[in-house]
Amino acid sequence: MSTPSTLDPATVQAIIFDYGNTIIPYGRDELTHYGNQVFAALESHYGPLDRKRFDEIRQASRMYPYAGDPPTYRENDMAVITAELVRALHGAPPTPEVLAALLQARHEAFVNAVSVDTETVEALHILSERFPLGLLSNYPDGAAIRASLDKLGLTGLFKSIVVSGELGVVKPHPIMFATSLEELRLPAPACLFVGDNWLADVQGAKAVGMQVAHMQRWNPPEEFERSGEDHQPDVCIRNMGELLGVF
Repeated sequence: MSTPSTLDPATVQAIIFDYGNTIIPYGRDELTHYGNQVFAALESHYGPLDRKRFDEIRQASRMYPYAGDPPTYRENDMAVITAELVRALHGAPPTPEVLAALLQARHEAFVNAVSVDTETVEALHILSERFPLGLLSNYPDGAAIRASLDKLGLTGLFKSIVVSGELGVVKPHPIMFATSLEELRLPAPACLFVGDNWLADVQGAKAVGMQVAHMQRWNPPEEFERSGEDHQPDVCIRNMGELLGVF
């Protein structure tokens, strides 16, 4: 049963997008592709390692920002978690030279894993002609996000690009949204946020006063419990074509 739309398109002056599973697919297949490349880089330096333990550590790192009661939403430091990963798997920390090589491998693995479909690209171009667009992404390596946007030819479409790894906190922390709003020079009610993650995107954006389009095209790898007190999205969409239809 679909939820009736409460979105008021006439009030929207800018659109801010999440990245993974909103603009690009970044689910279990992409995470596996990324993990295979990182694991291969580790074994190239240290020989055979425990893959099951590697996957467990990666999962714990991905969920770390949401730990605690209440959560701090503190973003991981990529150098720190990579050094800890080596220590856990190899029994000793990496040398500075190996750490630098592993960080580069992680950067390249992310960039290699991303892709975007033609419909999404065309929709973003159409929307950018009418609205200033922003990108607001949770990922500890801001340079990798920016390099992936360059690879996909999307960088020039966004007036604002904000990445958690450059601020030290993740969505739904209000600092993330406030930074994007400041760069776009608009108040929250004038912005539509488009994202897939129930906690990071829907709850985070609604809490600061934005209208929200909940993208339901892909299943996010992180699942969070919902409650009857949660904010509800203003509209649910299954692809970028449906977002265009809103306007």
